[in-house]
Amino acid sequence: MAAEPLSGLTVAVVIPAYNAEEFIAATLRSVVDQTHSALEIIVVDDGSTDDTASICREFAAADPRITILSTENRGVAAARNAGIEASRSSYIAFIDADDLWHPTYVERMLSALHPLPDAWGAVYALHRFVDSEGYCTKSGSSLNARESILIRHLVFRFVGNGSGFMVRRAVIDKIGGYDPSYADRGIGGCEDFDFELRTAEHFKIEAVPLGLVGYRVHSAAMSADRSRMARSLLAVTEQCVSRNPELPAFVVSCAHTSAHLYAFSKFAALKDWHSAATSLRHIYHHSPLLAVAVIIKLIFSKANRATNRALAKVRPVRQSKQKYFKKFEELDPLIPLVGGWSRFRTKALFRRLSKIDRCGGESVATSRR
Repeated sequence: MAAEPLSGLTVAVVIPAYNAEEFIAATLRSVVDQTHSALEIIVVDDGSTDDTASICREFAAADPRITILSTENRGVAAARNAGIEASRSSYIAFIDADDLWHPTYVERMLSALHPLPDAWGAVYALHRFVDSEGYCTKSGSSLNARESILIRHLVFRFVGNGSGFMVRRAVIDKIGGYDPSYADRGIGGCEDFDFELRTAEHFKIEAVPLGLVGYRVHSAAMSADRSRMARSLLAVTEQCVSRNPELPAFVVSCAHTSAHLYAFSKFAALKDWHSAATSLRHIYHHSPLLAVAVIIKLIFSKANRATNRALAKVRPVRQSKQKYFKKFEELDPLIPLVGGWSRFRTKALFRRLSKIDRCGGESVATSRR
C-alpha cells in the first residue's frame, strides 16, 4: 500500500489565548498562511476580557478551518487540553497566541516526524526572538539533540517555549495532556517544558534545528513574571527527577544546577536576594567555581547596565528598526542560529550527557512504554 502523501495529513493546531488582542491576529495569519494547508485550527479563548474573541471570530468567518472554543480562565495548560480534546487529527501542534511560525513550519515538522517509526513521538523546532512589532531582535540557542533526549533536555532545555513542539496523538494517549496543577498552585509558566519531559520519558524525539518559531518577548507575556517562571521551572525539574529515581546522581545535580542558574538570574533581576541566595547555594554545591563565576557575571552585568543607561542619555537617537532588524517572516529559515553554550552548558557536559542518554537514558524511556 502506498504511503499517504504528507499533503493529505491533517494537523491540529491548538492556540490557547488569554487577553491576546494585540498579537492574536499576527499569530493566526502565520498559521493560516502555512504551506501545509491541511490544518484543523482550534483557538481556545481562555476567558479573555478584551477583544481576543471578536478578532478570532473575524478570522473564523473567513477560514472554515478555524474553530473557536470559549472557556472560563483556567490557565494555559487547561486551555491546551481543551483544544486537544476537541481535535481529531493524528498530529497536534501548539502555538501560543503571541508567537509566530515561519510559513514552512508545519510542512518541515511533519516531513521530519511522519516517516519515523511509532517510537518517535514528537518533533521540535528552534526559535528566534521577536519584539512586539515582529522584528527579529536576536537568535535563539542553536543547541539541539535527537532520539532519546530526556537527560539532555532536562539540563539544556532545547525547545525553550511552547510554540515549537508537534506530537503524534499517541503521545496524548500515553501521557495525557498538559498538567494544570502548576497554574492551580500559582506557578504556571513552564507547563510546556513539563509536557516535553514527560514525552521524552516515553518516546524518541526528532529535531528540526532551524529557527522556525518567532518567540515574542513583551511586557505582558507570561514569561515576563520572573518570579513565577523561576519557581515554575524549579518545580517542573523536581517533578521530573521524582518521576525518574533511576537517574544518575550526576544528572540530578546537573538538572538542579541548570534550573537554579535560571532561577538565580530571575530572582537577582527582581532583587529578591533571599531566593537568589537559595539558588546560589544549590549552584555552589554542584560547583564552587561556577557559583563564583555567577557572582562575577552579576557584578559586571550591573555595571554594564549602568554604563548603558548613562550612554543612552548622550547618544544620538538611533535610526529606524528597519535598518537594523528584519521582520521574522522576512528571514531565511536556513540562516544558522548561534550560541547556547555557557560556562555550565559546555560541549564537554553535552557529550557526557549524550553518552548517558544513549546508554542509561534510553532504558529510562523504553522501560516506560
